[in-house]
Amino acid sequence: MKIGNGYNQYIKAVEYNQKQPQTAKTETARATVQEPAVKVEISEEAKRLAQLQTETAPSERAQEIKRALQNGTFRVSPEKIAQNMVAAMKEQGESAE
Repeated sequence: MKIGNGYNQYIKAVEYNQKQPQTAKTETARATVQEPAVKVEISEEAKRLAQLQTETAPSERAQEIKRALQNGTFRVSPEKIAQNMVAAMKEQGESAE
């Protein structure tokens, strides 16, 4: 019966693993160099949708609120919020009947 310490197998495995990353890096570099350029074209439908989005930009009131929020001058009225919440709940209740 032959008994070995496995040291040679360990050394071979280490050498193999050290060679692997270098090979992968050079293969990746070669692959990226040989890839052809990609041409992208935007369809007319996509252009039209983009135009619609710019035309439906937020209203002037929304812009004012945004500026006030950024400046820290936006005032919140809890009473107004509560009134609108009650009105919305009443409206939902009426439409459910």
